[in-house]
Amino acid sequence: MVAFKAGRLPNDPSKPRLRLSDFLPNLQKGGNPQVRDWLSAVPAYPMYLNDQLGDCTCAMLGHQVEAWTQYGQGAAVEVTDNDVLTAYEAVSGYVPGDPSTDNGAVIQDVMSYWQKTGIGGHKIVAFAEVNIANPAEVHSAINYFGSVSVGVNFPTGGMTQFNNGQMWTPIPGDTIDGGHAIHVGAYNWPAKTLTCITWGAKQVMSQSWWNMYVEEAWVAITQDWINKASQLDPLKQGLATLDREFVQLTGQPLNG
Repeated sequence: MVAFKAGRLPNDPSKPRLRLSDFLPNLQKGGNPQVRDWLSAVPAYPMYLNDQLGDCTCAMLGHQVEAWTQYGQGAAVEVTDNDVLTAYEAVSGYVPGDPSTDNGAVIQDVMSYWQKTGIGGHKIVAFAEVNIANPAEVHSAINYFGSVSVGVNFPTGGMTQFNNGQMWTPIPGDTIDGGHAIHVGAYNWPAKTLTCITWGAKQVMSQSWWNMYVEEAWVAITQDWINKASQLDPLKQGLATLDREFVQLTGQPLNG
């Protein structure tokens, strides 16, 4: 069995952040399609060094750029391993060749770096936290923004299930190996499943697995998605509100 790396450090709820429900409340009223998939058209997803380093938080960004450019712009753009490594070094303090510095990163810190600096030339406009306990909000985030950046407390049995090509489902008595970050870009509400990209592969999880192990989720707004987003009317109603709240929180207008 292959043991891949994790590397997500815990969310710090005391840090200021925008919340999706505050600026797009209409998304919580339902109206999402029962099934949405913003993953399958991407030709391939790289490992982005996550078999060697605990850079899952930054590998996740590379996977999202691929999906957004595929569905938003019509052709997938693949950032490089070096792009992902540069982001991981900047956010986490990792020094290549020194394993003692490979300690993972906080998703919110990675998102902030993505917004301010970018990865492989791709920046996000802003980001907001998603209510993980509200399936309608999670589905809306995926439906309208293309993906959510998700932090999980990863169970030991999840690695075995991944290696065996099995769905992630809770295993009674399972223990937690550590924190992991994944790009969730598809859901099937009738089947009560969501699908993510992790370790260079698609992985299906049950809603019950999500409920048990997901600790945080974030949505990002990006120019890579703008062609697709411009077709999604609820976004137009909320972006002005988001702009005002972003200025209040950071003192800066939105990028883009």
